[in-house]
This record gives sequence, structure tokens and C-alpha cells, in this order.
Amino acid sequence: MADYKVVMVVDASMTYEKVMAEDAQRVLKRLEGYGAEVVYVEAQKGWDRSRFVEYASKVEKVGPEPFPVNDDLLRAAADADVILVNFAPVGAKVIENAGKLKMIGVTRSGAENVNLEAAAKAGVKVAVAPGRLAEPVADYTVGLILAESRNIARMSITDHGGEWMNDCPNASYIKSLKGSVVGLVGYGIIGQRVAAKLAAFGCEIIAYDPFCPAGVFERTGCRSVSLEELMRTADYVSVHARLSKDTEGLVSRELIGMMKPHAFFINTARAGLVDEDALVEALAAKRIGGAGLDVFSVEPIPQGHPILGLDNVTLTPHRAGNCSNLAAISLDIIVDDVERLLRGEALAHPKC
Repeated sequence: MADYKVVMVVDASMTYEKVMAEDAQRVLKRLEGYGAEVVYVEAQKGWDRSRFVEYASKVEKVGPEPFPVNDDLLRAAADADVILVNFAPVGAKVIENAGKLKMIGVTRSGAENVNLEAAAKAGVKVAVAPGRLAEPVADYTVGLILAESRNIARMSITDHGGEWMNDCPNASYIKSLKGSVVGLVGYGIIGQRVAAKLAAFGCEIIAYDPFCPAGVFERTGCRSVSLEELMRTADYVSVHARLSKDTEGLVSRELIGMMKPHAFFINTARAGLVDEDALVEALAAKRIGGAGLDVFSVEPIPQGHPILGLDNVTLTPHRAGNCSNLAAISLDIIVDDVERLLRGEALAHPKC
């Protein structure tokens, strides 16, 4: 009989197939060394991408309680020591019914899908997996910068019936990244990864982040500036801040109006950080050079939305963090904390 029971909840985003892949299983098998058995519970069966996106957007705003309790999870959690979950809801009923529960590990950087108050009341630790998307999102950000500024997606001959496209909307100001100024709005883990990758291209990196310690800027060779200076100076503005009540609408109409006429705007973070209407207007009027966007206020973008008719944008369907080994990356971070728990050590990434 196992010493510990770990319940792994798979959902429409971190699917059973992804968790059972060889690289993800290699991570989970580390727990066997502590006498732990991993059992699997499936949530959100049969959900398609659009339904999951709608759910994820709602749970980020209202938490886990409005959603139905998963009976399979309720039963499996009754004698569980640890619950590992991605985005499926873990509400008060599950926590209160789990008499042995010591920890809930969320394989994302946020824990909006967990009732933190109920967990704290029950003495259950909650840990998250910060930085799991850092490399994939940073890679994607650099890809969007190149795709939009160099017209990689726009000129694909597969989109032009095999014909060569010779004239692009930014034909007069296409240039190499070397010597360009890149302004990062937010200089956390992802922002720092983007900076490191773009430094290799010969870019000058500036960033706005009032919460980032000065030592981080010094250590990474990035210059800290005001948001106004960043918007006026950067050839590429890339958003990497976290969305909160304080940062909603951070990139305002006024700030967008400060951008250089040939500057590009990149967003792989959250649409709510930006005045989307003002951005679309600036793009439509060609007041800025272009944009590469992976996030939108309504997803999927509604048919007839004015942004779909623009020729100076590269639009992708919220896929910056998507890569085939994301389950293993995420599990690696959270399993480290499960191991700490089982060794009686303090968690590295506690939420409560």
C-alpha cells in the first residue's frame, strides 16, 4: 500500500494524453521514490477549445465556486494527500471533504481555480508553478516580432495561391533587429527571457516595471525607464505585465499615441492590459507600424471585428504558451514542491 496518494486532475488544457506522455510521466514517477501513488481524475470531458477559453476567462474573474463539483474528484480527494490540478476548479466542498489533504499544487502561475480561503482554513498548502510559460512565451514573442516586422506570415505563398507577394504595408521601414530599441512593459520572468533572446540579435533593451528590484535591471543589463519614455523611445513595444485591478488598461490611449509612427506593438500577455479600441484605431490610421497580437478582449475574435480587416497586423489564436512539452515543464516545477512537502521542507512557490 502506498504511503501517500497524489490525485492528478487532467482537464481540457492539460489533457490525459499530455500527462501520460513519456516526458511528463518521467517527472511524476519521481514521486514513487517517496512511496506516493498517482491516480488520475478527468475533468472537462469532451470540451473543445472555445468552451475551455470561455471557462478559463470566467474562472479568472470569479474563482472556482460557481462551477459544478466533479464527483470523481470529490471521491478521489477524500483520502488524498496531494491534489495536482491545472485549471479545473477546486472549491470548498472538495477541500472540506479531503480530510488528509496537505497540499494543492497548481501547474500554472496563478491559482484562481482554487478556493484559497477554504484551503487556508483547512490548513492545506497551495503551491503554483511560476515561470512554466517563460521560455515558450518568450520564444513566441520573438517570433511575433520577426513575423510582423519582416512580414514572414504575411508573405507566405500558401496564403497567396502560390503567387509571390512583393509589396507589404511596411515595405519602406523593414529593417534588421540589430540596433533596434525594444521596450518591455513588465520585466518579470518572461520579460527577462525575452530580453536575453533579443540581446543576441543586438537589440537595446529598456523596460518599465515598478515592482522589479533595481538589482535585476543591473544584473541583466536592462535600463529601467518610465512607461512614457518607453512608449516614445521603443521601436518595438512588447507587453509582459500581469493583469490585475491596478494594471488593467495600463497601456492607455494616451500612451499608444506616444509611439513612433513606425513602431510595432506586441502583446502575448493579456488583452486587458491594453486599450484595445485605441490600438485598433492607431493601426487602422497607420499611426504606428504594425502589431503582433496573441490575446484579445473577446476570444475568438468576432467575425466583422475591424482588426480582421487590417493589413498591418499578425494575429494568432492565444497560443504563445502552447508547446508539446508544456505538461512536463509545468509538472517539473510543481513536483519539486511536492517533493519538498514530503521531505518536510518549506515550499518554493507557496500561494498560501
